[in-house]
Amino acid sequence: MSEQAVAAPKHEHHEHHEELGFWRKYVFSTDHKVIGIQYAVTGLLFVLFGFSLMMLMRWQLAYPGVALPLIGNLFGEARMPGGTMLPEFYNELGAMHGTIMVFLGVVPLAVGGFGNFVLPLQIGAPDMAFPKINMASYWCLFLGGCTMLGSFFVPGGAAQSGWTSYAPLSVIAGTGQTWWLIGMIFLITSSLLGALNFITTTIQLRAKGLTLMRFPFFVWAQFVTAFLLLLAFPPLEAAGVMQLMDRVAGTSFFLPSGLVVSGQPLTNAGGGNPLLWQHLFWFLAHPEVYVLILPGMGIVAEIIANNTRKPLWGYRSMVYSLVFLGFMSFIVWAHHMFMTGMGTTMAAFFQTTTMIISLYGGSIRFNTPMPFASGFLPMFGIGGLTGLPLGLNIADIPLHDTYYVIAHFHYV
Repeated sequence: MSEQAVAAPKHEHHEHHEELGFWRKYVFSTDHKVIGIQYAVTGLLFVLFGFSLMMLMRWQLAYPGVALPLIGNLFGEARMPGGTMLPEFYNELGAMHGTIMVFLGVVPLAVGGFGNFVLPLQIGAPDMAFPKINMASYWCLFLGGCTMLGSFFVPGGAAQSGWTSYAPLSVIAGTGQTWWLIGMIFLITSSLLGALNFITTTIQLRAKGLTLMRFPFFVWAQFVTAFLLLLAFPPLEAAGVMQLMDRVAGTSFFLPSGLVVSGQPLTNAGGGNPLLWQHLFWFLAHPEVYVLILPGMGIVAEIIANNTRKPLWGYRSMVYSLVFLGFMSFIVWAHHMFMTGMGTTMAAFFQTTTMIISLYGGSIRFNTPMPFASGFLPMFGIGGLTGLPLGLNIADIPLHDTYYVIAHFHYV
């Protein structure tokens, strides 16, 4: 028997793993960690670019009419003749700074970067549920970002209608606005693909025995954020397509009857409603505030819990609060529209919903992340408190379009 056993052929099992080349491993990767790093690096680069646009705006505000030294002549005579900024270029900077910081900076970094890299690890998943869709999500973001950057080089420059792109001004603006809309369609598609992936991964690929109330708090933050993206972005994508049709196909979704531009009546204007764009935009843009802040809350909660060496106090209450915030964020959008002349009943409803929404025994360790997480608390507190007057109709009217509003949402 022993000789037979020795003579028996050996069956060895070798697992053959295909060695991926550079392009498939680091560029067109389906690995959630690599995609997370791609999102994070891309987001940081766009944050730097958006910051640069803001610095140009700050120069104009600090020294109006004064030529920008050293680099002023680089922007050309059409934008900065003699190095002095024209109003049209200032409008370009304002619109693109807001768009880039929100849709190409914070969202890719907080949701795409941290979410892709960390969430599968925290729930014990081998990867995201749909790796190829995950890759497509990143490249939609990349194409949207390139489209936004390319708009600076078209005749007339980039979009000049603000990051909110209010109609009818945005419908009759220059070519850069068309590029802005195409870029937004790419960015929204990226977010929708990512949201579907996050939700499916969290539900289907979590480790055995990992119930919902055993999730790390960061996972809950990303989970609620994904639902906000999935439900809030489709109306804006539809609105973007409609505004694009108004610009290139002669429709009038947002153009009212009798609109006169430079003394000439628009022949394709009729039956549209500019306020429809505001409703569709802010139905996304207020949940977008929580898309930006909930991942940050999840990160800060994890850092503080880890460095105080104590579990989160009131974990269930915090989870229910996240879900409640997500739900309430969908029924407060019109507090951005008090200036549109809505009736007192509607104004009262939206200001009421806005008001509704609005470490003992530990061993605290102050390593590098901890001071940043600690500083988050008063910063967000200031941002939240300064938002309360803006949620009240009577206070919002005199504060509308002032630097108080800008200071408020930059604190947030």
